[in-house]
Amino acid sequence: MTILTVTLHPAIDRVLRTPRLQADEVARVQLAMLYGGGKGNNVARALTRLGVPVLATGFQGGYSGRFITDQLEAEGIPTSFESCSGDTRTSNLVQEEETGHSYALYEPGQQVTAQELERFLAHYEGLLPDVELVLLCGSGQTLELAASYKTMIALAEGVGKRVVVDSSGLALAAAVPAKPYMLKVNEHELAGYVKRPLDDRAAQIAAMHEIRAGGVPLVALSLGADGMLATDGAETWSAHLTLDNVVNVVGCGDSLLAGVAKTLLEGGGLEELVRWGVACGTANTQVRGAGFIERTTVDELLPRVEVEPIAN
Repeated sequence: MTILTVTLHPAIDRVLRTPRLQADEVARVQLAMLYGGGKGNNVARALTRLGVPVLATGFQGGYSGRFITDQLEAEGIPTSFESCSGDTRTSNLVQEEETGHSYALYEPGQQVTAQELERFLAHYEGLLPDVELVLLCGSGQTLELAASYKTMIALAEGVGKRVVVDSSGLALAAAVPAKPYMLKVNEHELAGYVKRPLDDRAAQIAAMHEIRAGGVPLVALSLGADGMLATDGAETWSAHLTLDNVVNVVGCGDSLLAGVAKTLLEGGGLEELVRWGVACGTANTQVRGAGFIERTTVDELLPRVEVEPIAN
């Protein structure tokens, strides 16, 4: 059983360290990490480290796209990307050693022509018979790419494949009315979709049920250090785990999704889903980079996750 991850806007992720940024002064930096990223690719990395078969697809372009493809495959992650004329972007995370502050500098996603998108959708459709679960990850930064989420959901569900969406903005707005099997969002993304603040748990759960009422069977909300919530309408569960030492928060949501997807693939229930999601997301706080979790760490954390049912 294989999971397909889809990343329309991948990126080379560069992690840079400097003592401190000063306005109008040169910052001497050190390259701490350089790896192939983008949300779906990070999820694919985490799934591979959990021992779950995965196939990564999406667009890649130029030298940067070849770099990402080569690196993912060197990590043991099978890929089946579609080429595009625009170069895959680079994302920079600058970390200040003196303050602990981080600054994320993300380039726009690569340009994709109408012909390239059409070719990718045909390629994607051809991959569906050999996978069990589809994860649509990241944003579509144009109306055309965002609209493709609706198409991808329809193509997958037309052949009996469940689709999980982890997105924001235009792509999220296009995906929810298409009724994927599951939506995974963070608080900011969900608040943006329902167009109101979600200041407490009652407001968060109400917004999740609103998504469900629109036809999405399963909704999961990641809450950073506060863990996650998930509901299928009949049940709502929360889970959290706090560690004193946090090395990194970049990619925690992607690792959380990997734990969720593993549970879905293996037929686990909602309680197991939130436990695995939080264990994997927390494991990501113990490593540098996105999705570089260790299975041994996940196994150690699983029994420590605090899980409880919530009254609907």
